[in-house]
Amino acid sequence: MEYYVDLKTIPDKLSFPKRLEDRILIDTFRGRFGYRGFMTKCTYDELAVLSDNADYRRALEQLFVLTATEMAPAQPRSSFRRAIVVAAISTAAIAGGTVWMLTHQAAGSKTGPAATSVTVTTTSP
Repeated sequence: MEYYVDLKTIPDKLSFPKRLEDRILIDTFRGRFGYRGFMTKCTYDELAVLSDNADYRRALEQLFVLTATEMAPAQPRSSFRRAIVVAAISTAAIAGGTVWMLTHQAAGSKTGPAATSVTVTTTSP
């Protein structure tokens, strides 16, 4: 993807690194400065030190922000959100039903305290 911002004049004696020539886009006819693809912070820093021109720096910052949208995480679709909510509710219902069943099953098996008998034997010495 190519991104462009307005930059009426390119600063004098501005020379871009060879490795970035295929990414840097300059449209002098329309007064635009562009970049192809995602611009890393390292690349931004490398390009920022090439000139102290305020217009160039502003345009570079705008390009950096624009290219960041290329790497922004996609927002989940609403059907995906719905599926998560349904799964959470279903899990809670199953857990609640299991707890209810276990507590009622345990309560039904108790018939009261069992009778205890003790036998005492005495022995004489």
